[in-house]
Amino acid sequence: MKIATLAVLLFSVWPSAAQNPTSRLHQQLRAYRSAHEKQILGEFVNLLSIPNHAGDTADIERNVQAISAMLQARGVKVELLRLAGASPIVFGELRTPGATRTIGIYAHYDGQPVDPAQWQHPAFSPVLRDPSGQIVDGQAQKSLNPQDRIYSRSSSDDKAPIEATMAALDALRAAHVPPSVNLKFFFEGEEEAGSPHLAEIIAKYPEAIAADAWLLCDGPVHQSGRMQVDYGSRGDIDMEMTVYGPAHPLHSGHYGNWAPNPIMLLTHLLDSMRDANAHILIPGFYDDVRPLTPSERRMLAQTPAADQQLEQELAIAQPEGDGAKLAEQILKPAINVHGIQAGHVGEEAANVISTEARASFDIRLVPNQTPERVRQEIEQHIERQGFFIVHQTPDLATRRAHPRVVKLEWGPGYPAYRAPVENPMAKAVVRSIEEATGGPIIQVVSLGGSVPMYLFEGKKHVPVIGVPIANADNNQHAANENLRLQNLWDGIEIFGTLFAHLGGNLGAR
Repeated sequence: MKIATLAVLLFSVWPSAAQNPTSRLHQQLRAYRSAHEKQILGEFVNLLSIPNHAGDTADIERNVQAISAMLQARGVKVELLRLAGASPIVFGELRTPGATRTIGIYAHYDGQPVDPAQWQHPAFSPVLRDPSGQIVDGQAQKSLNPQDRIYSRSSSDDKAPIEATMAALDALRAAHVPPSVNLKFFFEGEEEAGSPHLAEIIAKYPEAIAADAWLLCDGPVHQSGRMQVDYGSRGDIDMEMTVYGPAHPLHSGHYGNWAPNPIMLLTHLLDSMRDANAHILIPGFYDDVRPLTPSERRMLAQTPAADQQLEQELAIAQPEGDGAKLAEQILKPAINVHGIQAGHVGEEAANVISTEARASFDIRLVPNQTPERVRQEIEQHIERQGFFIVHQTPDLATRRAHPRVVKLEWGPGYPAYRAPVENPMAKAVVRSIEEATGGPIIQVVSLGGSVPMYLFEGKKHVPVIGVPIANADNNQHAANENLRLQNLWDGIEIFGTLFAHLGGNLGAR
């Protein structure tokens, strides 16, 4: 949809009207979406076409301007929250006369780096594929197949909720239904980089996060395809590890069994940190883990298991975790190695001892672990394995002075968050979403991924609830990321119902 056309339709003031019954609103939202699917898809494609790696200043600014225009076209007051060296926060506010509650919507517009060689097509040239994988021209079809998927970086993580919330505002305006709550939109541009400036930005603009509740719109729905809400997310801290061998590559026949092999040093060090069943072997690592409350244990017991389905789809004969279900495993801390780089394999393999070996980690935290304490525990463990730790590339004198040298480079990290599952605001969110979906939804104690939810809680302990819309099999963070169209359509109805009915479900102050 052209921005100019949107502006003509949407810059007028919100009309006043009595809140419609749920069934009536549901019909109106669906009718609007059905009549405007191609325009919605067209606007989404335009947004997805803009590269969005957090380190690329020019492309980030293009995303900022595009999203600002989308908000402004819906009558949302926009402010860019800037901090030197950081990607701007696109902040929007839409106030409804008479509304007594304010709800914040968080999503992020940056995406994971792209390896073009792994993609079927360029990551920022979105394509629509049918269930057989064939490319289809959505604009040329009479109607869109809801099972078709749009393939592009950030189609699911995390531009989908940005588009869904915008279309939801359009649908409500067309139905003459104003939001029942004041709305704040907080779209971040550094989430995939670990949100290194988010705390500082919030400290600089504290009024931006003043709200009665926050909805964090990131992550997938349940593996069964049913809508879910989550009450928290794991924390995260990244680490890059480099171990060293000889000063230059050596012939493995002449020097094998004598010159230290950094690949072997690295793999043995990794084995000392974590066993084959995902249990962390670092002394004291679990000491700070907060036990589940009785309410959380009941919720965990009621969470449907999709393990058998996933084992079949992913060709997994035996998952890690000594028989524990996935829903339980993601409530535990984790040490994940997401990349190793050393030497060569296959046709490029050579009979040499490499000079160094590297590994890249993401370490997932749960309440009440902190990045600072986890870093201390890991470094103490590595020292006990006989390594001398440096945080900058060591010179040859340092390598000569210590038998085992390891360089550790840490990301900033952030802690986990978990809202009380009995919170009245959370219950109102669940009721509103169940109105949109027409039945019970799944409630999970915590998302397995990491989102900086804790920063939005603030000193007033504002509840933060996860409301994801993406399909679970979306290839998040990987090549050929995708979003099933039906998930986008469902998201529009969910956000439209939340905006229109959440105030009523909360009741008067």
